[in-house]
Amino acid sequence: MKKIYWLMFVALGMLACAEDSKLGEIPSLTQEYTLPQGNSPADDRIVDLHDKYGTFVLYEYIEADLKWLQVDVNNTWGDYEYTQPNPLYAGNVLDLLGECWFRFYPAEFHEKFMPYKIFLTSTLKYVSFTGAETMMNSRVVQTQMVVSHCSEEVKNMTQADKVAFKNDLQSKLWGSWLSKFDIPGEFYGVSNYYGKASSDPTNWNYARERGFVADSKGTEWSTQDPWPSSTLSESADLDAFLSGMRNRTSEEWAEDLTYPLVKKKYDILRNYFLEKFNFDIQRIGDANAVTE
Repeated sequence: MKKIYWLMFVALGMLACAEDSKLGEIPSLTQEYTLPQGNSPADDRIVDLHDKYGTFVLYEYIEADLKWLQVDVNNTWGDYEYTQPNPLYAGNVLDLLGECWFRFYPAEFHEKFMPYKIFLTSTLKYVSFTGAETMMNSRVVQTQMVVSHCSEEVKNMTQADKVAFKNDLQSKLWGSWLSKFDIPGEFYGVSNYYGKASSDPTNWNYARERGFVADSKGTEWSTQDPWPSSTLSESADLDAFLSGMRNRTSEEWAEDLTYPLVKKKYDILRNYFLEKFNFDIQRIGDANAVTE
């Protein structure tokens, strides 16, 4: 009887192994691609990027792959629509990404943070459930990105257009990176977050005196009234500094940096990225000063 039970156990084990083998043959949920795709003068550059960072820059793909989301698959608020790219201008888009993204970070940073897939489109827009449409430069979701302007239009972008593209793209990239950064705790120890700051430069409680700056759009988040609580937000404070350093030139920072607590927090962040990742975040903001 024991021998029969033992044979049954072995048979069940073999069946389980067979089932495991079948499971291992299930295809990937996302489409895999082969480079070069063969229809762009920039194919060699695309292959080179893949060889360096493992990134697929794609101008031919299936729609389901471009729209694939691991978390919010069922987007009830709206949808993203795009038009197909023109492969002839893929090189121009790579030039644009080089000017607005690649050049600001070292290779070792790109090796860690470059998206797995970059889908090129001619246009990209978000259509809300109300039908309102918003044209977009790019979208970053988890390990993949969508970048528009892969058409003749990319050749007509002015320097102002490129600055706007840079600031928008950097904001989305940093939104996906921020959780991976270990921001020094000393940054949060500089300012007292309790109680709303004053908007009066002559007041001892003035926002700059306490080490708070406006965000990249000039909004004095720390002086808004009514304030929803008696404690200011550490995350909003960090975002104001990081977005400001990416979007404002050194000259535009000069006055704010005359306030000791602002300068202390600014230096903490700037030095952190220099020492930890070997790039100068202020260089991204200073690129706004480049003229045609």
